[in-house]
Formats: sequence, structure tokens, C-alpha cells
Amino acid sequence: MDLQLIREKQLVERWIAGRLTPPEMRFFEDMIRKKPAMADTLGLPDALKRLMRLLDDTGTEWQERPPRFWHNPLVPILLAAVATVALIAAVYAFLNAQHLGARYAALQADALTGLLNEPIQTVTTAVRLTKPGDPGVATYNLGNRKSPSFAELRADVRLQTGHLYSVRLQRDDGTFWGRFDNLLRDSNGELRFAVNSGALPAGKFRLEVRQVNLRGEGDVIGVANLNVGAAN
Repeated sequence: MDLQLIREKQLVERWIAGRLTPPEMRFFEDMIRKKPAMADTLGLPDALKRLMRLLDDTGTEWQERPPRFWHNPLVPILLAAVATVALIAAVYAFLNAQHLGARYAALQADALTGLLNEPIQTVTTAVRLTKPGDPGVATYNLGNRKSPSFAELRADVRLQTGHLYSVRLQRDDGTFWGRFDNLLRDSNGELRFAVNSGALPAGKFRLEVRQVNLRGEGDVIGVANLNVGAAN
């Protein structure tokens, strides 16, 4: 029955030509392995000899098909490594997105409520100016960032001859933080300007008062130090 089926389906010819389906190939090769004598009955050795002689006559070289790249034992290892790296990258991206989302929510809340804390007190401070280069520059505390003060500063310029002034505020490391332009002294001979200590980082600041002309040009006539404490 098996021999008749092999002949009816021309399994030998199709096997040699490589046109068998996988089930047919398994069936045919299993039959030859179980019954080696069937190969002679089917004339398989002679057919293979004729095929090899024909290939030799045409100059065709016999060589095995090069192995597929996925047959390399290193390929599964590399694929596993790539999958692991991709998984780690995905987890990192997810966690980073969560962190950025929380950070964005915090910044949005700050934008809605404002970046400055509301001053808990209003303080009026009379500032004594010292000429540049003179020792004994006075220091005035403006509170701290957590409990800021709305500090109204009054600088005495009664002995000056000018009427227009500019105030410059910079940190002791030279970082510029603010300027008040076109200030006029009041009837008491004082310059008035206000600072929210919550807008300044903790540290010491130098206050410079300039007597200027209408173009904003002028020299420093007095300095004072301001101090903002760290948040407690």
C-alpha cells in the first residue's frame, strides 16, 4: 500500500526536485528509514546517481546550502538581550513620564497660586547710606523666603543736590536682581521703594543708590547691605 501510494503521488521524483510538502517529505523519508530495501525497489539509488552525473557534466558544484542566520546559537542570546534592553527602556520611559507628569502638575499648581509666598508682615526700614569705599556699611534684614516680609525701604538723600535717582540691587556675588528707575525724593528728602523678600534667594545683597540725569546716567552716591535668611 505504501509503495503504491509513493508511486501514485510520484514522491520519488518530487522528493528529488524538492517539491514535496513537509508532511509528504516526513512520510516518504520515514518509509525509507523503516524499509531501506524500498529505496532499491523504487530505484532511488540509480536516480540519485544519474542526477549527480548530470550535475557533474554541467559543471554544477555540490555544496550545502549556507546555514540561515537564525541557526546561529548566538542569535537567541542577542534577541533576548535586545528584548531586555527594550523592556528596560520602556520601563524607564514610563517612570520618567510619571515623574514629568508629577513635576508638570506641581508647576501648574505654582502657576495658579503664584511663585511667591504672601508676605506675613510689612516692615518699614530707614536705610542709612554709606559712601562707596567707606567702612561700616550698614546691613538690614528683610526676613526669609518662607516667612517673607513686604519691606518698604526709605533711603535718606537730603544732603544730595539731585532730584532723580536710581536704585540697583545685586547679590554679593555680583548677580543682578533688580533696579528701580526714575525715583524722586519726597518732601522729607527720602527715596521710597519696596521689596518682597520672598522674591529674593537667601543671601546678602548690595543696595546701590545713584544720582542720575534724565538719560539715566550718574554715579553711586551711597550703598547699604540687605540680608535675606534661608527658609526655616
